[in-house]
Amino acid sequence: MYQVRVRVKELSEAQEWSLHELSRRSGVTYATVLRYSKQLMPKVDMDAVCRLKDTFGCTWDELFEVHGDSKF
Repeated sequence: MYQVRVRVKELSEAQEWSLHELSRRSGVTYATVLRYSKQLMPKVDMDAVCRLKDTFGCTWDELFEVHGDSKF
């Protein structure tokens, strides 16, 4: 089984944004931003991660860290 870590904490720190600021800028709820910052996720909300990606202006590879089988 694969799990994804969404790198919201690292990317927010690089922008010098709090998680609250990221939530405000992206329109993603703070609860979702906080959950993504703290744990591996078996599923993600594509609308939320697209908003986060657009807000950071990053690539998918920069946003996600995949855990699981290396034959992904």
